[in-house]
Amino acid sequence: MAENEEPGHISERVNSMISKGDIRAIVDSSLEGNFDINSAWKAVEIAMACVSPNPYERPMISVVVIELQEALATELARTKHDSGADLRYSVAPVSVNVDTEFMPSAR
Repeated sequence: MAENEEPGHISERVNSMISKGDIRAIVDSSLEGNFDINSAWKAVEIAMACVSPNPYERPMISVVVIELQEALATELARTKHDSGADLRYSVAPVSVNVDTEFMPSAR
C-alpha cells in the first residue's frame, strides 16, 4: 500500500470520497480533469451498486451495461464538441448480448 492510500477496502475508500462529494479523487488522475462530471458520477454510482453488501440490491449485468452505455454516450457527446480531445481516451460503444440462462438464482 502506498503511503498516501487509506486503509480498508476500495469500496470503503470510495464511499468516503462520495460522502465528501469528491469525484475528482475517485476518477483516474491521468484524465487530468478531462471528463464529464455527470458521467463520472453515474459510473461510480453503478460501480457502488455492483459491490453492495446485499446481493439482492446488486443490479443485473444487463442493467449495468445499459447504464454504462448511457454514461459513455454522454461522455462521447462531450468529446465530439471538444476539438482538443485526446484520441487515446476515445472508446467505441460495445454491444453486449447477455444470456439470461446463466444468471445466478436465489439460494
